[in-house]
Amino acid sequence: MKWIRYEHGFRSIHQGMAITAVFFLFAFIYMQVWLAACFAAVFAMLAFQNIYFSKVGKDLSVSFRSKQKRILIGESEELVMDFENGSVPIWNGTMTISLEDAVAPNSDHTKHYSGIYDLTIPFAIGSNKKVEIRVPLEGKKRGLSRVTRVMLEIPHLFGDGFVNMELDEAVFYQSLVYPKVRPLGREIKSSPYKPGETERKQSLFMDAFQPIGTRDYVPTDRFDQIHWTASARMQKLQTKEFLPVSSQSVTLMLNTIEKDRGFLDFEKKVERLVSYADYCMKNNIPYAVAINIRSFGKTPYLWLPSGSGKVQFQKLMVMLAKISDKHAKLSFEEMLRQLEGSGQIPQTAVLITHENDRIKSLSKQWQKRYEVILDNSHERNERVWDNQIMEETETDLTSLSV
Repeated sequence: MKWIRYEHGFRSIHQGMAITAVFFLFAFIYMQVWLAACFAAVFAMLAFQNIYFSKVGKDLSVSFRSKQKRILIGESEELVMDFENGSVPIWNGTMTISLEDAVAPNSDHTKHYSGIYDLTIPFAIGSNKKVEIRVPLEGKKRGLSRVTRVMLEIPHLFGDGFVNMELDEAVFYQSLVYPKVRPLGREIKSSPYKPGETERKQSLFMDAFQPIGTRDYVPTDRFDQIHWTASARMQKLQTKEFLPVSSQSVTLMLNTIEKDRGFLDFEKKVERLVSYADYCMKNNIPYAVAINIRSFGKTPYLWLPSGSGKVQFQKLMVMLAKISDKHAKLSFEEMLRQLEGSGQIPQTAVLITHENDRIKSLSKQWQKRYEVILDNSHERNERVWDNQIMEETETDLTSLSV
């Protein structure tokens, strides 16, 4: 394993060795035995320190037990590191681990505005030994946390000075902190204008594979809908009745451009998107997600294709953990026009955005063909879902793991 070494204080050690050697020679020439012995002891001490710090830490290796952790805000995890040392022991060292501040130690409740948290740990390891270090961490905010730097400081045994060692290899470890999952507080209705698999009392379409009973025949009924067995039993013509169904697929569209350029506006929109996705997962409703953050590839915005269940919810949570309000953004109106032109909009569209004249006019046009939900509750004064008494949902880490 490669380490970059920064040595401080070795010049004073070399100077001390040279001065001690000169005084030792003078004491030896003038037959001052005890004085020569004292200078020899000091020289041996400085030489030992010089040899020790020239070799210490060169055979030290570190590995991270897990490559990726997934947690919710407020939940705990452990950063586990395995250290293996060579023949030279390390005494009285200090390990500094720099983490992106989506996670932090459990006892730390301060805000870090730099985006990086430096965690300091006492460190010591013997000759040819293995040491395991566990650091308890807690999810503080939605985001992605990676280990950006690992440094080890080893102080000189005698006098001032130290050796700094910085890990010169990429650390393949990251923590994904998912956003809060809160109940939606409303119902998403399916569209009656498109055939599908969702039961709906008022719909233009019937599922021919799900008969639910019979009724009296009327002249407008088709001949192949007559139930002959029931007609013979009832002594009058009976018509089959089928389950009325419609399409219930949803596209969730998130506008990451803030109205007031505030950080909380972005986070509240993300939490609202998760609420809709949680509702769709529990009701087995297929949904797609579009976010107006620029992306490379065929689509210039973030796009999660339609899916349902826990696997789809897991994909969405990973996507939301990796996005930031600092990423480059696409115009929300431009994204809506591209979605409409590509034909990727199902019959129900949810727009999670602040409200302005252009978005209002576009949503009115869509309402003629789609079921449109314009959700701007995050910017209302009453803060709808903040003031509700929020209970714990059934969505936890078990449902998030694939």
